[in-house]
Order: sequence, then structure tokens, then C-alpha cells
Amino acid sequence: MANILIIEDDGIVRDALRELLTRAGHKVQAACDGGNGVAAFKNQRPDLVILDRNLPVLSGSGVFANIRAFDPAARIILLSGYDEPEEVAVYLNHGAAAFLSKEDGLSNVLMAVESVVGTCRPRAETAAQALPLVLVADDEKMVRDILARALGEIGCRVIQAVDGEQAAELAREQRPDIVMLDVVMPKKDGLQVLRELLPELPAAAFMLITGYGEEKNGREALRLGALDYIAKPFNIELVKTAVEARLLQQDKLGAVGL
Repeated sequence: MANILIIEDDGIVRDALRELLTRAGHKVQAACDGGNGVAAFKNQRPDLVILDRNLPVLSGSGVFANIRAFDPAARIILLSGYDEPEEVAVYLNHGAAAFLSKEDGLSNVLMAVESVVGTCRPRAETAAQALPLVLVADDEKMVRDILARALGEIGCRVIQAVDGEQAAELAREQRPDIVMLDVVMPKKDGLQVLRELLPELPAAAFMLITGYGEEKNGREALRLGALDYIAKPFNIELVKTAVEARLLQQDKLGAVGL
């Protein structure tokens, strides 16, 4: 477990990050602007800072400089709505642990945190029928097959839906632990299915699959109550990490034999 400080002015993103990281077993504090972020760092001396690049009161670059001046060994992950290769290089050359784009979803933060501070995961055996269940809904067979294979590798059972209507039906029948919904699907889109199922499946975690550059759909999913969103083409390791973090929170991590 690590002590993590989130400095982010977007309340939707801040709350989603707090929940993701808390579910992964970390202790999380948050600040909503650059000035309070610097003060929180000096008071709390966290193990890691997740820093939004665009902040009120004091910019992300100003916060970065202040923190590094106060503690040159501070570990900071930059989070931005956009990234220019030159700017990324500047931050990394000045000691940033990672520079991540919000367009890729928030689960990539989990992987970066794991890389920076490490994790400790218990191992356990369980009966096959107790394995966690994931519903993958996407009209592209290749996407469904890739996700099913990857989730099977970490011990999950996977059921598939080819459109929004089938996804809603299967979710109601099977009551999966995790529901992964493509935003653009025939019959019902992912956001519509999300709105329908959230009140009916309060114990399930929902993840939306978006197209690259469709951060607004991802933010809408978070606002509605989704756990996270992932952008196509996705990094399959990020998907696995997000699923593992959720199962840890659900006390089902042992079921996947991690």
C-alpha cells in the first residue's frame, strides 16, 4: 500500500481516481488546485503524487517545480488531457515518473502506480464456479475475443454480447462482477445500457470501451457511475490491471490466482 496524493481540479476524474486507487489498496488524499496541492504535499509527504497538468491557482508545471524543489526525490506521475512529445520529454527529463494521457482512460494510472511503488498480491486457489464473471459487450468479434482471452488468462470467466440489447439481457440474467461495454453498439449504445443497469446491478463494476480521442464519452461514463473507461486500441495489460484492482476490492482477487 502506498500513500498517494491526487492533485486534480476535475471532480469527476478526481473522484474516479480516488476510488480506483483506494480499491487497489492504497491510501489516497486529494487536492483540487495547485496551491492546495503543494501545501498537501509538504504536510503529508506522500509516497507518490498524481498531478494534473492544467490546474487553477498554480499550474501543473508550477506544482511540479515546487514539489521537486522541496523534495528532489519526490515521485510524480503527470496526467494530462493532451500530450505533446516535446513536453512529455521535458517532464520525464526533469524527474517525472510517468506522463499519462486522460484519453487512454484512468486504468493506466494503476499500472503506472504499480510500476512506481509496487504491489503485493495474495495467491489462492478456488473452485472454478467461484471464479469472477466478466461480461464483454462489443459488436466487433475480434475485440471480444481479445478481451475474453486476456481475462481468461487471469482466471476470469467471460460471457460475450454482440449488441446493447443482448448485453442488458445477459447482465440481468448472469449478474456479472464486471461489465465491459463498447460505447458504439447496435440496438443500444454502451451509455444507454450503463444507465439502465447501474440501478439494477449495484455490486457490478462497469467499464466503457471508447474510441481513441473520445474522452468526453469516458467522462460521461464516469459521471454516470462507471468505474473507468478504456480507449481503443487499448493496452491489454491496462485492462487486466483494472480488472484485478476491482476484484481486489470485491475480495475476489484470490479467485483469479494472482
